[in-house]
Amino acid sequence: MSLSDTVGGGRASSTLRGVVKVLRGCLLVATLTIPGVASAQSSAGSADAGSDGGAARVALTASRDEASGRALFLRGVGELGASRFAEAARLFEESYRANPVPVALFNLAYAYRGLGRTIDAISAIERFLGNPENTPADRVEAARTELASLRAAVARVRLSVDPERASVRVDGRVPQVRDGEIEIDPGRRVLEISLSGYRSERREISLAPSARVNLAVTLAVLDQAARLRIEPGVANARVSIDGAFVGLGVVDRLVSPGSHRVVIEADGYLRFERRVTVDATGLLRVDPALQRPRPSPWPWLGPVIGVSSAAVVTVVTYLLVDALSSEGPPTLPADAWGPPLR
Repeated sequence: MSLSDTVGGGRASSTLRGVVKVLRGCLLVATLTIPGVASAQSSAGSADAGSDGGAARVALTASRDEASGRALFLRGVGELGASRFAEAARLFEESYRANPVPVALFNLAYAYRGLGRTIDAISAIERFLGNPENTPADRVEAARTELASLRAAVARVRLSVDPERASVRVDGRVPQVRDGEIEIDPGRRVLEISLSGYRSERREISLAPSARVNLAVTLAVLDQAARLRIEPGVANARVSIDGAFVGLGVVDRLVSPGSHRVVIEADGYLRFERRVTVDATGLLRVDPALQRPRPSPWPWLGPVIGVSSAAVVTVVTYLLVDALSSEGPPTLPADAWGPPLR
């Protein structure tokens, strides 16, 4: 059956054929970037004419992770096209974890760039270039050009801290240090410098692209210090005091007397937050029992959705290829590997 048969026979209208070409472009994105779909088409084309449902059987043999990765990837492409960068980044991250296809990193870099996360975009492109698989040579070269542009846009801060052993965080994260300089995304950033027994410093700075800044910070010794010991009970739990990250797991720290906000976060557990008051002459021990989230009442729902999505994508792909076969083999559109690099 051809696509024209479904609209009453004869030649399809120019409007309909335009829509078909758009669908072909979307189809190429899916088949070129998602191995599971491409293998389903290949198997369908080589199956015997009398073996009904061959493509469906291939789709059903795909792993659950691959099915989930494909569905997440396609949703991410839609969010990226709508400039919803935060959601696109989340979907591409989850897609790559489920099914590590390099092109997901390529699109993830665009999402990061849209969010102003220049350093994360650099990391994504570097990982993509480490294994580009069957990416066209011109796209690989364009990725290299974009990588050089992003690197040039990174701001750098040469930070001098006294005492030198103090820890530094930028927007709550451990920064990258290269050649004695902290590499930071351009924009408005928060630097937190802390050390047990000293008063923490918090600096807000605005950095233009490619900026070079020198900054000196001297921490003041606490006149009066109290001990605050936090024992999360979970290895590698992230502990913050008054919004500043202070360590992983058990933390024993000198703080100023008074009220402090303690936050504990660990993968697979609910966030713990409490305000505590520490006396000048004593030790306060915080020993929370971190709680796990309640299990879903429908644990089977995720796998069912993933397998169903894979089957739908495969069937639609098979029908489109069959409908368009009369037009000859499709050609690769200019945007098949994502939006053009700028």
